[in-house]
Amino acid sequence: MAGMRRVTQAIVGGAVILAGSLLFLKVRDSRTFFDPAVLLSRFPVEEAAVFSADVAKLRGGGFLTSSVQPLEPEYKQFVDATGFDYKRDLDLVAVSFSGSGTYMIARGRFDFPKLEAYAKSQGGNCYQRLCRMQGSKPERRISFLPLRDDAIALAVSTDDLAAAKLENLGPRVTATLPLEPVWLTVPGAYLRNRDLLPMSLRVTLSGIITADKVTFTVAQAGLGIELRMQAACRSVDEARILSSQLRSSTSQLKEALGKAGSGADELAVTLAAGNFDQKEKLVAGTWPLPRTLLQNLTSGI
Repeated sequence: MAGMRRVTQAIVGGAVILAGSLLFLKVRDSRTFFDPAVLLSRFPVEEAAVFSADVAKLRGGGFLTSSVQPLEPEYKQFVDATGFDYKRDLDLVAVSFSGSGTYMIARGRFDFPKLEAYAKSQGGNCYQRLCRMQGSKPERRISFLPLRDDAIALAVSTDDLAAAKLENLGPRVTATLPLEPVWLTVPGAYLRNRDLLPMSLRVTLSGIITADKVTFTVAQAGLGIELRMQAACRSVDEARILSSQLRSSTSQLKEALGKAGSGADELAVTLAAGNFDQKEKLVAGTWPLPRTLLQNLTSGI
Protein backbone atom coordinates (compact mmCIF):
# COMPACT_ATOMS: atom_id res chain seq x y z
CA MET A 1 0.00 0.00 0.00
CA ALA A 2 2.83 2.36 0.85
CA GLY A 3 4.34 1.76 -2.59
CA MET A 4 0.99 2.41 -4.25
CA ARG A 5 0.64 5.63 -2.24
CA ARG A 6 4.07 6.85 -3.40
CA VAL A 7 3.17 6.10 -7.03
CA THR A 8 -0.10 8.04 -6.65
CA GLN A 9 1.71 10.96 -5.04
CA ALA A 10 4.26 10.96 -7.84
CA ILE A 11 1.50 11.00 -10.48
CA VAL A 12 -0.37 13.81 -8.71
CA GLY A 13 2.86 15.75 -8.20
CA GLY A 14 3.75 15.37 -11.86
CA ALA A 15 0.30 16.53 -12.92
CA VAL A 16 0.58 19.61 -10.67
CA ILE A 17 4.00 20.46 -12.11
CA LEU A 18 2.73 19.98 -15.66
CA ALA A 19 -0.35 22.14 -15.01
CA GLY A 20 1.82 24.82 -13.39
CA SER A 21 4.22 24.79 -16.32
CA LEU A 22 1.37 25.12 -18.83
CA LEU A 23 -0.11 27.99 -16.82
CA PHE A 24 3.28 29.72 -16.67
CA LEU A 25 3.76 29.36 -20.44
CA LYS A 26 0.24 30.68 -21.08
CA VAL A 27 0.81 33.74 -18.90
CA ARG A 28 4.23 34.34 -20.47
CA ASP A 29 2.86 34.05 -24.00
CA SER A 30 0.01 36.40 -23.10
CA ARG A 31 2.46 39.00 -21.86
CA THR A 32 4.78 38.72 -24.87
CA PHE A 33 2.07 38.52 -27.55
CA PHE A 34 2.15 42.28 -28.16
CA ASP A 35 5.90 42.66 -27.72
CA PRO A 36 6.82 44.58 -30.93
CA ALA A 37 9.52 42.14 -32.05
CA VAL A 38 7.21 39.16 -31.45
CA LEU A 39 4.20 40.83 -33.06
CA LEU A 40 6.10 41.81 -36.21
CA SER A 41 7.45 38.27 -36.57
CA ARG A 42 3.93 37.26 -37.64
CA PHE A 43 4.15 39.33 -40.82
CA PRO A 44 5.32 37.67 -44.06
CA VAL A 45 9.10 37.68 -44.38
CA GLU A 46 9.59 40.07 -47.30
CA GLU A 47 10.78 43.61 -47.86
CA ALA A 48 8.09 45.92 -46.55
CA ALA A 49 7.30 49.28 -45.05
CA VAL A 50 6.13 48.84 -41.45
CA PHE A 51 3.92 51.21 -39.46
CA SER A 52 3.16 51.00 -35.74
CA ALA A 53 0.99 53.18 -33.52
CA ASP A 54 0.26 52.96 -29.80
CA VAL A 55 -3.25 54.35 -30.14
CA ALA A 56 -3.96 54.07 -26.42
CA LYS A 57 -1.09 56.50 -25.71
CA LEU A 58 -2.35 58.88 -28.37
CA ARG A 59 -5.83 58.75 -26.89
CA GLY A 60 -4.42 59.32 -23.39
CA GLY A 61 -2.52 62.35 -24.72
CA GLY A 62 -5.70 63.90 -26.10
CA PHE A 63 -4.82 63.38 -29.77
CA LEU A 64 -7.91 61.36 -30.69
CA THR A 65 -10.69 63.72 -29.72
CA SER A 66 -14.12 63.33 -31.28
CA SER A 67 -14.36 64.81 -34.78
CA VAL A 68 -16.15 68.15 -35.09
CA GLN A 69 -17.18 67.07 -38.58
CA PRO A 70 -19.90 64.45 -39.19
CA LEU A 71 -18.53 60.97 -39.79
CA GLU A 72 -18.06 60.01 -43.42
CA PRO A 73 -21.11 57.97 -44.52
CA GLU A 74 -19.19 54.73 -45.19
CA TYR A 75 -17.32 54.90 -41.90
CA LYS A 76 -20.51 55.74 -40.00
CA GLN A 77 -22.19 52.72 -41.58
CA PHE A 78 -19.27 50.55 -40.44
CA VAL A 79 -19.37 51.93 -36.88
CA ASP A 80 -23.14 51.51 -36.61
CA ALA A 81 -22.98 47.92 -37.89
CA THR A 82 -19.96 46.68 -35.94
CA GLY A 83 -19.94 48.89 -32.84
CA PHE A 84 -16.21 49.51 -33.45
CA ASP A 85 -14.84 53.07 -33.41
CA TYR A 86 -11.04 53.24 -33.59
CA LYS A 87 -10.89 56.44 -31.54
CA ARG A 88 -12.55 54.60 -28.66
CA ASP A 89 -11.84 50.89 -29.17
CA LEU A 90 -8.40 50.60 -30.80
CA ASP A 91 -5.33 50.38 -28.54
CA LEU A 92 -2.49 49.30 -30.83
CA VAL A 93 -1.99 48.71 -34.54
CA ALA A 94 0.92 47.33 -36.56
CA VAL A 95 0.82 47.28 -40.36
CA SER A 96 3.10 45.79 -43.01
CA PHE A 97 2.94 47.14 -46.59
CA SER A 98 4.60 44.58 -48.86
CA GLY A 99 4.55 43.35 -52.42
CA SER A 100 2.10 40.57 -51.60
CA GLY A 101 -0.36 42.83 -49.80
CA THR A 102 -1.12 44.86 -46.70
CA TYR A 103 -1.15 42.99 -43.38
CA MET A 104 -2.39 44.36 -40.06
CA ILE A 105 -2.62 43.19 -36.46
CA ALA A 106 -4.65 45.33 -34.07
CA ARG A 107 -5.28 45.22 -30.34
CA GLY A 108 -8.54 46.55 -28.96
CA ARG A 109 -12.13 45.76 -28.17
CA PHE A 110 -13.85 43.85 -30.96
CA ASP A 111 -17.33 42.37 -31.29
CA PHE A 112 -16.43 39.51 -33.62
CA PRO A 113 -20.02 38.30 -34.23
CA LYS A 114 -20.91 41.82 -35.41
CA LEU A 115 -17.80 41.97 -37.59
CA GLU A 116 -18.75 38.64 -39.17
CA ALA A 117 -22.31 39.87 -39.75
CA TYR A 118 -20.93 43.03 -41.37
CA ALA A 119 -18.70 41.01 -43.72
CA LYS A 120 -21.68 38.89 -44.79
CA SER A 121 -23.83 42.00 -45.30
CA GLN A 122 -21.16 43.27 -47.72
CA GLY A 123 -21.32 40.11 -49.81
CA GLY A 124 -18.56 38.27 -47.97
CA ASN A 125 -18.53 34.93 -46.21
CA CYS A 126 -17.04 33.39 -43.09
CA TYR A 127 -15.82 29.86 -42.41
CA GLN A 128 -14.94 28.91 -38.86
CA ARG A 129 -13.10 32.05 -37.67
CA LEU A 130 -11.90 33.44 -41.02
CA CYS A 131 -14.00 36.02 -42.89
CA ARG A 132 -13.34 37.32 -46.38
CA MET A 133 -14.94 39.94 -48.58
CA GLN A 134 -14.31 41.91 -51.75
CA GLY A 135 -12.41 45.19 -51.51
CA SER A 136 -12.75 48.32 -53.62
CA LYS A 137 -10.99 46.65 -56.57
CA PRO A 138 -11.10 43.04 -57.87
CA GLU A 139 -7.50 42.45 -56.81
CA ARG A 140 -8.17 43.79 -53.30
CA ARG A 141 -9.47 40.84 -51.28
CA ILE A 142 -10.06 41.55 -47.58
CA SER A 143 -9.74 38.81 -44.99
CA PHE A 144 -9.74 38.91 -41.20
CA LEU A 145 -9.90 36.62 -38.18
CA PRO A 146 -9.50 36.89 -34.39
CA LEU A 147 -6.07 36.00 -32.99
CA ARG A 148 -7.35 36.33 -29.42
CA ASP A 149 -10.29 38.07 -27.73
CA ASP A 150 -8.44 41.40 -27.90
CA ALA A 151 -6.56 41.01 -31.19
CA ILE A 152 -7.56 40.83 -34.84
CA ALA A 153 -5.55 39.97 -37.95
CA LEU A 154 -6.52 41.61 -41.24
CA ALA A 155 -5.08 41.44 -44.75
CA VAL A 156 -5.74 43.10 -48.09
CA SER A 157 -4.26 40.97 -50.85
CA THR A 158 -5.01 39.04 -54.02
CA ASP A 159 -5.14 36.01 -51.71
CA ASP A 160 -8.48 36.02 -49.90
CA LEU A 161 -7.06 33.79 -47.16
CA ALA A 162 -4.04 36.02 -46.51
CA ALA A 163 -5.04 36.94 -42.94
CA ALA A 164 -4.48 33.31 -41.92
CA LYS A 165 -0.73 33.86 -42.47
CA LEU A 166 -0.70 36.05 -39.35
CA GLU A 167 -1.73 33.21 -37.03
CA ASN A 168 1.78 31.79 -36.81
CA LEU A 169 5.05 33.20 -35.51
CA GLY A 170 7.98 33.46 -37.90
CA PRO A 171 11.64 34.30 -37.25
CA ARG A 172 11.95 36.82 -34.43
CA VAL A 173 12.64 40.36 -35.60
CA THR A 174 16.17 41.28 -34.51
CA ALA A 175 16.33 44.83 -35.88
CA THR A 176 16.26 47.68 -33.37
CA LEU A 177 12.74 49.11 -33.34
CA PRO A 178 11.82 52.71 -32.51
CA LEU A 179 10.56 53.36 -28.99
CA GLU A 180 8.25 56.25 -29.95
CA PRO A 181 4.47 55.64 -29.88
CA VAL A 182 4.12 56.20 -33.64
CA TRP A 183 6.67 55.14 -36.25
CA LEU A 184 7.13 54.11 -39.86
CA THR A 185 10.16 52.38 -41.37
CA VAL A 186 10.58 52.22 -45.14
CA PRO A 187 13.34 50.39 -47.05
CA GLY A 188 14.88 52.58 -49.73
CA ALA A 189 14.30 49.93 -52.39
CA TYR A 190 10.61 49.93 -51.54
CA LEU A 191 10.40 53.70 -51.94
CA ARG A 192 12.17 53.53 -55.28
CA ASN A 193 9.70 50.96 -56.60
CA ARG A 194 6.45 52.37 -55.25
CA ASP A 195 4.60 55.64 -55.40
CA LEU A 196 3.82 55.81 -51.68
CA LEU A 197 3.93 59.50 -50.94
CA PRO A 198 1.22 62.10 -51.63
CA MET A 199 2.30 65.04 -53.80
CA SER A 200 2.88 67.42 -50.87
CA LEU A 201 5.30 64.94 -49.27
CA ARG A 202 6.94 64.06 -52.58
CA VAL A 203 7.99 67.68 -53.14
CA THR A 204 9.85 67.87 -49.84
CA LEU A 205 11.09 64.30 -49.46
CA SER A 206 11.87 63.30 -53.04
CA GLY A 207 15.55 62.87 -52.18
CA ILE A 208 14.97 60.09 -49.65
CA ILE A 209 14.64 57.48 -52.42
CA THR A 210 18.45 57.34 -52.45
CA ALA A 211 18.57 56.18 -48.81
CA ASP A 212 18.95 52.55 -47.73
CA LYS A 213 16.33 52.94 -45.02
CA VAL A 214 14.16 55.77 -43.76
CA THR A 215 12.48 55.89 -40.35
CA PHE A 216 9.81 58.37 -39.32
CA THR A 217 8.71 58.77 -35.71
CA VAL A 218 6.23 61.01 -33.91
CA ALA A 219 7.11 62.04 -30.36
CA GLN A 220 6.64 64.77 -27.79
CA ALA A 221 8.98 67.74 -27.99
CA GLY A 222 8.60 70.19 -25.12
CA LEU A 223 4.94 71.16 -24.92
CA GLY A 224 4.22 70.02 -28.46
CA ILE A 225 4.94 67.11 -30.78
CA GLU A 226 7.15 66.70 -33.80
CA LEU A 227 7.78 64.40 -36.72
CA ARG A 228 11.34 63.09 -36.87
CA MET A 229 13.10 61.42 -39.76
CA GLN A 230 16.32 59.45 -39.89
CA ALA A 231 17.63 58.34 -43.27
CA ALA A 232 20.51 55.86 -43.43
CA CYS A 233 22.51 56.38 -46.62
CA ARG A 234 25.04 54.13 -48.32
CA SER A 235 27.88 56.65 -48.09
CA VAL A 236 28.81 59.99 -46.54
CA ASP A 237 28.62 61.66 -49.97
CA GLU A 238 25.07 60.37 -50.54
CA ALA A 239 24.08 61.62 -47.09
CA ARG A 240 25.53 65.05 -47.86
CA ILE A 241 23.65 65.20 -51.17
CA LEU A 242 20.40 64.10 -49.56
CA SER A 243 20.70 66.73 -46.83
CA SER A 244 21.29 69.40 -49.48
CA GLN A 245 18.29 68.21 -51.54
CA LEU A 246 15.98 68.30 -48.51
CA ARG A 247 17.05 71.83 -47.59
CA SER A 248 16.64 72.97 -51.20
CA SER A 249 13.17 71.46 -51.62
CA THR A 250 12.09 72.98 -48.28
CA SER A 251 13.27 76.42 -49.45
CA GLN A 252 11.32 75.99 -52.69
CA LEU A 253 8.24 75.02 -50.72
CA LYS A 254 8.58 78.09 -48.50
CA GLU A 255 8.83 80.27 -51.58
CA ALA A 256 5.71 78.70 -53.07
CA LEU A 257 3.82 79.18 -49.81
CA GLY A 258 4.83 82.84 -49.76
CA LYS A 259 3.12 83.29 -53.12
CA ALA A 260 0.06 81.33 -51.98
CA GLY A 261 -0.50 83.60 -48.98
CA SER A 262 -3.16 82.76 -46.41
CA GLY A 263 -4.68 80.05 -48.62
CA ALA A 264 -1.69 77.73 -48.17
CA ASP A 265 -2.32 74.06 -47.32
CA GLU A 266 -1.68 73.33 -43.62
CA LEU A 267 0.33 70.19 -44.38
CA ALA A 268 2.55 72.12 -46.78
CA VAL A 269 3.10 74.81 -44.14
CA THR A 270 4.16 72.12 -41.67
CA LEU A 271 6.60 70.55 -44.15
CA ALA A 272 8.10 73.95 -44.93
CA ALA A 273 9.12 74.26 -41.26
CA GLY A 274 11.45 71.27 -41.50
CA ASN A 275 15.05 71.35 -40.25
CA PHE A 276 17.78 68.97 -41.37
CA ASP A 277 21.13 67.78 -40.13
CA GLN A 278 23.71 65.36 -41.53
CA LYS A 279 26.24 63.32 -39.57
CA GLU A 280 28.35 60.76 -41.40
CA LYS A 281 25.92 58.46 -43.29
CA LEU A 282 22.83 59.61 -41.38
CA VAL A 283 20.49 62.45 -42.28
CA ALA A 284 18.03 63.66 -39.66
CA GLY A 285 15.00 65.86 -40.13
CA THR A 286 12.41 67.35 -37.78
CA TRP A 287 9.04 69.00 -38.37
CA PRO A 288 6.83 70.55 -35.64
CA LEU A 289 3.32 69.08 -35.77
CA PRO A 290 0.45 71.34 -34.71
CA ARG A 291 -2.45 69.57 -33.02
CA THR A 292 -4.83 71.19 -35.51
CA LEU A 293 -3.12 69.31 -38.34
CA LEU A 294 -3.68 65.94 -36.65
CA GLN A 295 -7.27 66.84 -35.86
CA ASN A 296 -7.90 67.86 -39.47
CA LEU A 297 -6.32 64.67 -40.82
CA THR A 298 -8.70 62.55 -38.72
CA SER A 299 -11.75 64.76 -39.22
CA GLY A 300 -14.77 62.77 -40.34
CA ILE A 301 -13.32 59.40 -39.34
